[in-house]
Amino acid sequence: MRGTRATRVIAVVGLCGLVGVAAFGIASIAGAHDTSKSKSSQHRVHASSTSMANMPGMHMAGAKVDDKGLSLLSNGHHHRMVDEQQLTPSERATLTHQIEGTIGAAQRFPTVAAALAAGYKRTGPYMPGIGAHYIHLTGQGLNPDGVMDDADLADPLAIIYAGTDPTSPIAGFMYYSTSPKEPVGFAGGNDVWHYHADLCLKYGPDGIDVPYGLDNSATKKQCDSVGGRLMKQTQWMVHVWSVPGWESRQGLFGEVNPGLMCPDGSYYQYRPDQWAAHPLNACKSAA
Repeated sequence: MRGTRATRVIAVVGLCGLVGVAAFGIASIAGAHDTSKSKSSQHRVHASSTSMANMPGMHMAGAKVDDKGLSLLSNGHHHRMVDEQQLTPSERATLTHQIEGTIGAAQRFPTVAAALAAGYKRTGPYMPGIGAHYIHLTGQGLNPDGVMDDADLADPLAIIYAGTDPTSPIAGFMYYSTSPKEPVGFAGGNDVWHYHADLCLKYGPDGIDVPYGLDNSATKKQCDSVGGRLMKQTQWMVHVWSVPGWESRQGLFGEVNPGLMCPDGSYYQYRPDQWAAHPLNACKSAA
């Protein structure tokens, strides 16, 4: 069931702007972005307000366990993630077909080197739980209708890798949509789409740095100080952890993937004001 929406009109520079405003010569866009819930009646929350330890697949029983910083991770603004919703046989069959499409894409871009050869560019550093995103702006990847058909699945806006070295393997995908409402997306109701706000982006010939990290409410003054550009809000995106061997224990559409660790096996990141000095890896133990 689709919930009631109170539409907010927001001037949005989407990830198409992120990829192309200056660095790649693609004009930014602006549009109406409805940020209310579409797939359930759950209210929208910032990711950091929900502990990772309390998310589906992350429950811990008994004594407190040192999760090495996993519960500190967050990713965007989204509706509260709830337990797995049951799919009908028809939805299950459609979802199976859709995931097969993502696996086909994974076979085409097995490493960072393959993505670079296909025109993808790094956007941000490697981040624990989130990986390294490589983005390629195409009309198909923007998916304005928000429905995941075969062409959309074969042409993800972003591919997620387990590092930034040329040999780093593919770990997942980030699909995107410029739909004014939260996308229909994948079959069933388990894909929770998110967006990011107040991103400081610093464009360069090899990609885009994110000097203050994700969702840390960077100010224009801060962004100007590092030669960046402030993006007030992206449009819709969803992570898909369908690559064999990189399935997330949070689920197919989990907010993060615990398999994407720092070199020491932890998830501890630099403070937001330290990211500018570490454009390729946000892990403390990567120094």
